[in-house]
Amino acid sequence: MTRFEDWLFEPEPGVFGELARIPFSILSLPYFLAVKARTAAFRKNWLKTHQLDLPVISIGNLTLGGTGKTPTAVWLAQKLSEKGLKPGLSIRGYHSRAEKNPVLLTGKADQDLNPGLIGDEAAMIAQKLKSIPVLIGKNRIQAGEKAKELGVQVLILDDGFQHLKLKRNLDIVLIDGSKTLSREKIFPRGRLREPLAGLRRANLIIISRAQEQMKDLAAEIKLIHPAAPVFKMRYRVIGADQFAGRKAFAFAGIAEPEQFFDLAQSLKIHLAGKKSFSDHHYYQEGELRELEREAKEKGAEILLTTEKDLTRLKNFQTRIPLQALTIEPDFFGEEERILGIVIKLLAEWKNAQGA
Repeated sequence: MTRFEDWLFEPEPGVFGELARIPFSILSLPYFLAVKARTAAFRKNWLKTHQLDLPVISIGNLTLGGTGKTPTAVWLAQKLSEKGLKPGLSIRGYHSRAEKNPVLLTGKADQDLNPGLIGDEAAMIAQKLKSIPVLIGKNRIQAGEKAKELGVQVLILDDGFQHLKLKRNLDIVLIDGSKTLSREKIFPRGRLREPLAGLRRANLIIISRAQEQMKDLAAEIKLIHPAAPVFKMRYRVIGADQFAGRKAFAFAGIAEPEQFFDLAQSLKIHLAGKKSFSDHHYYQEGELRELEREAKEKGAEILLTTEKDLTRLKNFQTRIPLQALTIEPDFFGEEERILGIVIKLLAEWKNAQGA
């Protein structure tokens, strides 16, 4: 069954499909005008931007859904920590209680990583960044002030490009390399959170899910923002050899489940079946039993899902082994160049503070 969001965001559904989506196209106009007005208000200082007493790096995108923001934010936090810096990571915690009642995670073994409390993405991040403070909550200014109290030297915002209330020293924007940028439409008809011109605020652009050659998309980006350096990113699966040749029933409740299914197949996993759920979907016992039934009928050895989904499934016991693909970003050998840009910026900020 097609997910509603996949039906709605289809960029070219044909004449009759477009007619069926007219109500959403109409709603896109007031949304577009509101976004333009808000952006202009911040640009003209009618709405105030708060500056923290530490540098801020935003990892964001122009569209709803997954472009690789969280894996990139985790990677950057880990690399800065390896360089001897003390990063902190701020995440909103969508669909969790911590969104309005902030939670600080500091890697203590007894801390509650319940995704219902802190959100599925925050739970996944906390498992990876055990020695790095993770601040969960909608108020990013409050998170930044708390991070400063903890001795954090640089704050990374996961999904912060549209959070204009907080001044950033560096805006990194990810663009999905599997999509055609010019075909994207404004929400709610499409996935765009803001017009493509918003890309001009970016200091560094990363094409995610990239192939070796991305000349057309790179050219589109350069037309919008000629000055920004553009890098490419793809996913690397850790321990991929253990999955090769296995027969799996795959399922995912993420923004782009087909990307996950394609990744699984690229590892020579035989997909006996697959099923998609909405992003951040919280599974019920009956749904897991139905997945098990389908997997068994199709002869699957394992149930295969994403790391983010697995955080929402930790309280379930399955009769068929449940495993997840553990991914990390691969920047086509350009990791040190990206880090060099970030570290240079941090050094400039430090020097400016001492001046």
